Amino acid sequence: MKVVVALFVFLFSLSFSHGQQWRDSLQAARTAYQQENYADALKYYESAQKNAPENIDLSDEMAQSAYKAREFKKAEEIYKQGGSSKKDKIEKAENYHNIGNSRLKSKDYGGAIEAYKESLRNNPNDDQTRYNLSEAIRQLKNKEEQQKKDNQDQNKDEKDQQDKKNQEKNDQNKEGQDQNDKEGEPKQGDGNKQKDNKSQLPNKTVDRMLDKLMKQEAETKRKASRTKGGNSTPKSGKDW
Repeated sequence: MKVVVALFVFLFSLSFSHGQQWRDSLQAARTAYQQENYADALKYYESAQKNAPENIDLSDEMAQSAYKAREFKKAEEIYKQGGSSKKDKIEKAENYHNIGNSRLKSKDYGGAIEAYKESLRNNPNDDQTRYNLSEAIRQLKNKEEQQKKDNQDQNKDEKDQQDKKNQEKNDQNKEGQDQNDKEGEPKQGDGNKQKDNKSQLPNKTVDRMLDKLMKQEAETKRKASRTKGGNSTPKSGKDW
């Protein structure tokens, strides 16, 4: 009997200690949130939710702390996890509205639009959600236009770079052609030298021509001498 009582006291003490722990974490979380220490508040909320009883749902406060700490992706995940416990349409609408806000801050404009639409399906009279929806649509349109402009600028830059490369290549080819043409031209004075070389004859040829002319001249003199001797009167006789 004493053993049973001791065990009961131990379990009660353990449960009380465990329960006190999550309550202390919850109180610390709310205090940090009020002091705008949102990152610390999120840590305390996570600890409190981990140790809290199963029927305790701190997802809304925890997600709001993540949102205020600018951890928008984490806030979206917590809102989505807590959404399954929402039964009332107004509560569902608020949850989707908060998911839309988290996505809008993450610049997930398409996802924000879908969340706001789902919120309005559950509560069509929420003017704030309707305004946020129009803002998400506007931001998405601006993003698409900016992307289109960036793509055009990128294509223009790529085209300019390609044109520049092509021009440089053409300039290099032109320089190479000019250099080849320059190397193929005759050097200064080569034309005169070639012309003079054509008019000049080898020395041996000139000698043969001179020798031939001298022989012809000698032969002509001999013939002239024989002809003169045959027609003249001998010097020893007189022509009386």
